[in-house]
Amino acid sequence: MAKNSSARAGKSALPRNIYGDEISAYIEECRQFVARARRQEVVIEDRPGPLTLNTKSKLNGRKRAAEDFAGEALASRQEDLRQLESDLTKRELELLEREIKYIGLQKELDQLRPLSGLYRVVKAMATERKLEPLLEVITRETQQILNCERCSVFVLEPKSQELWTKIAQGLDRQDTLRIPLKNTSIVSLTARHGEVINIPDAYSDPRFDSSFDQRTSYLTRNILCVPMRNRDAEVLGVFQVLNKTGGPFTSNDEEWLQALAGVAAGLIEQAQAYEEIEFFVDKTLETLAQTIDKRDPLTAGHSIRVTKYSLLIGESLNLPQCDMDVLRYAAMMHDYGKIGVPEAILWKNGRLTPEEYALVQTHARITYELLSNLPFTRRLSNVPFVASCHHEKLDGSGYYRGLKGHEIPFLARIITVADVFDALTSVRHYRNRMVITKVTEIMDGGREHHFDPSVIDAFFRLPCDKVLKVMESERGQEIPVELEQFKEIKWSRLMELCDGQNPEEHEEGMRDLFDRVYFAGLPSDYQGLD
Repeated sequence: MAKNSSARAGKSALPRNIYGDEISAYIEECRQFVARARRQEVVIEDRPGPLTLNTKSKLNGRKRAAEDFAGEALASRQEDLRQLESDLTKRELELLEREIKYIGLQKELDQLRPLSGLYRVVKAMATERKLEPLLEVITRETQQILNCERCSVFVLEPKSQELWTKIAQGLDRQDTLRIPLKNTSIVSLTARHGEVINIPDAYSDPRFDSSFDQRTSYLTRNILCVPMRNRDAEVLGVFQVLNKTGGPFTSNDEEWLQALAGVAAGLIEQAQAYEEIEFFVDKTLETLAQTIDKRDPLTAGHSIRVTKYSLLIGESLNLPQCDMDVLRYAAMMHDYGKIGVPEAILWKNGRLTPEEYALVQTHARITYELLSNLPFTRRLSNVPFVASCHHEKLDGSGYYRGLKGHEIPFLARIITVADVFDALTSVRHYRNRMVITKVTEIMDGGREHHFDPSVIDAFFRLPCDKVLKVMESERGQEIPVELEQFKEIKWSRLMELCDGQNPEEHEEGMRDLFDRVYFAGLPSDYQGLD
């Protein structure tokens, strides 16, 4: 029994496992059963009344036999009870050993958890290319590895000298924290000095600013901040974690966060380099497009406006980002082939002859040939084809390939609508700016045979203020403040008002305001082409 007692004592000193209470209750129930069995007694009752000597002798013999049988039965029962108690003791010891193994496995799992988190980070890096989803994986795994409540990644903006939250757990996606580098906050100090700051008790540290806690009703207990460095050892941001469960952050936590911060820094540096390259490509193509436009001051800004209209339509149609990128470059470069068209034809006042018009049509083919020489990435490989198809028509009467229907890339159909709209609403050598009701008639009447109806519908759903801002952005005049009044109505509704429909109360004066914007800067005797 001493062995059993010591086992129970050893068990009480160990942490409870997930099934300890249930097993303890079962063992206690078995022990109570043994105790009750031991208290049972075998009782032999004498019959009342006078008995003969012979009868007494027989009864005494029967009594002794019964007593012998009861003794044997009791001894057998006691042996069974001892065996049961021995089995229970062995079972209890087995459970104790299992619990000890369980505790050991828990410790091993705690040691392996950081490695499994790091594996998931590496796996995400192999399958995901975008920066924000990768940083979300890193912060989520950091939260598990360090057993903390919140993680934030601050990126340093060199021009503004501000640290801003690329990822911040606990904040809405649209909310961004911006902290000046010269600030006295812990994040700013980490970035300026490039050193790890580990604060076990935030409110006892004079460097801690509790104003954020007061604004958000959050309670910061402990903080760990680690600088993120690029390949040149320059600080490009700060990785911050808050509120470790069960106590302050340890030196082991610092090492893990430094390792994860190194991974995050590499990803941020790579993304920044990609953004710089993309910005350079954007500006290069934009400059090339403008060199064509600026050959003729009257058409300057056409490519930029067509690009902006196209992107507005793409957003209205909820195109994926990869398509929006192709759309942007293709729209920007759609007229690049005009570099091969003589200026005398491009600048001609009046209508073109059939021969001259045939020369103008060659610009679509030249656009394809020139853009095909550019080393576009695989993601943008369709740019030359899409850009060269902006004069194709659904009925097959367009140029230069004579494509029709679904043979025409959908992105090219978007550029077609944007290109025609800008051409009709701009002054050209051969005609004046067209009155807006005539523009609407041409656009709406071109469904099915010239324009894709879904693209026309998407264009007419655009907010008026966005269309007007693009329309006026490249005409050398400041955009009137009154354009804000057009935010609440769609382009289709404005066209109805211009066509003579009665305005609602909140639409009073919009037609006159539109005319004032549309014809601003033009000669007083100007007459729109109808």
